[in-house]
Amino acid sequence: MCMYNTILKRHYTDILLYCTSRLKGDRYAAEDCTQEVFLALYRKSHTLDLTKDILPWLYAAADREILAYRRRHPETVDLDAVPEPAEVPAFTEPEAETILDRLPKKERRLLEAYYSGADRVQLARSMDISVIALYLRLRRIRERLQGYAKNMGKGGSV
Repeated sequence: MCMYNTILKRHYTDILLYCTSRLKGDRYAAEDCTQEVFLALYRKSHTLDLTKDILPWLYAAADREILAYRRRHPETVDLDAVPEPAEVPAFTEPEAETILDRLPKKERRLLEAYYSGADRVQLARSMDISVIALYLRLRRIRERLQGYAKNMGKGGSV
């Protein structure tokens, strides 16, 4: 019991601060989790070696308590407080074709194959590049298309 009190005095603040930071500053939830951690320590004190560094065990127990707390108290969002999505100007088919026509044929074929559901690995192999390089290339193409769209006066996402 004496060793438990020493650990409690020495590490309570550390665990409380840890829980507070992981729970986005919710002090009451952090206090609940911290108390549960030390209650678990008290219950297991007869099976743990309290003479060794117990701090890693306390942090692991705190992580478990935080996860349990989040399961019991899921974060809710008031849908009335969520702003409506911004209106994105739509492209007509001729406008979209005009933008896509600005791409080199090889890049346009790549984009069309990707969005028509082609196997990513096969697509990368056919171009003799890695899948990561494929995704990087696609991102660059999309960024260029967004630039073309902005030049047309429609800043929507591509």
